[in-house]
Amino acid sequence: MKRSLRLTFSLALLLCGLGLVYGAERNPSFPEPLHGEWVLYRDYSWKDPTWVGFMYYDDSAWAALLVTPATGTRVSILFRTENADGTMILLGQRNLGSPTPDDTLPINYLMGLLPDLHAWRYEALSSSAKKDRGAHKGRSSLLPPAMVSRRDIRSFGGAVSLLWKPEIAAFNLDSITASDGSPRLSLALQGRISSGSDNDFFTLEPPTGQALQTRPAADITLQPSKNREKRVVDGVALSLDSSWTMIADNTFFMGNEAMLIVDTLDVRLMGLTSVNLPLEMLRLFSRSGKDAVMDVSSHALTGSAKRFRIESVVRDRQTGRVNRDIKVCIPQSDGAKCALVSLSVSDDFYQANKKYFDSLF
Repeated sequence: MKRSLRLTFSLALLLCGLGLVYGAERNPSFPEPLHGEWVLYRDYSWKDPTWVGFMYYDDSAWAALLVTPATGTRVSILFRTENADGTMILLGQRNLGSPTPDDTLPINYLMGLLPDLHAWRYEALSSSAKKDRGAHKGRSSLLPPAMVSRRDIRSFGGAVSLLWKPEIAAFNLDSITASDGSPRLSLALQGRISSGSDNDFFTLEPPTGQALQTRPAADITLQPSKNREKRVVDGVALSLDSSWTMIADNTFFMGNEAMLIVDTLDVRLMGLTSVNLPLEMLRLFSRSGKDAVMDVSSHALTGSAKRFRIESVVRDRQTGRVNRDIKVCIPQSDGAKCALVSLSVSDDFYQANKKYFDSLF
């Protein structure tokens, strides 16, 4: 039967504040960066709370950012680079804005940290790095093991451990930790710009917290499973009650509290592969955008290769509203397509009715 009305997955991503991915070659264990990928770290080596960010254009161009809100410092630099035997060589740079003498130290710091990160990653992916199966508890078996490398880095206080995860964008670096367990560098946000919109990176604001939107309690009555209607969309069985309104044959709204979309994705058209689809999907759905901030500590990947679930907490930058974002992917046997269920629900409502929402599909 031909469907007369259907919300596509691209619109679902738009509603969730995320962007589509376009094809690129990837290393199945520790992927190389994709064009436009960026990371933002909290850098504890500065006296005042400071964040540093890096964005990959291609092997010959990177961007860097340093922000210290307390002092009003914001430094943005474009770098022209060249790679040779694991070493990044800076061929030139262009400072954006109007740097002052006070910006000299941050500029020099970024000029040193960018090639250092490249070198540390190159060395970490060699046999000298150790797989971190036991140290990082709760890591999904669907993901390649994390790795730990150890170095003595003067700017971070001496002996440190660097934790590398393949699901992290750009450098795959999750954190740098001192021998006493204190953080030296920790991932705050990651994302990917859309074509021609690098200003989204240069205008990044640190996730320093925001007052939550005041909302009235949801006046919705949720029904037990026995009182719900069963329906199948794209091969996915749903169990919905009268609190859901169907606005398209694959899209349902629960007032202002929740949205549910079911769609079928062509893996190749999404620029993904079937080599490690859970890893690639996690990388896709852990990206922050200019309107939505993904809590990097909240990402959870569970299930099996035949049906896996990615769960995250998302904060709306404008309103402060916090949503629980759940994606369930069911790959077809040939790996060419997968059914995707996307549920976005206000986090407080989800927490109060977790059993109900987890039984919808």
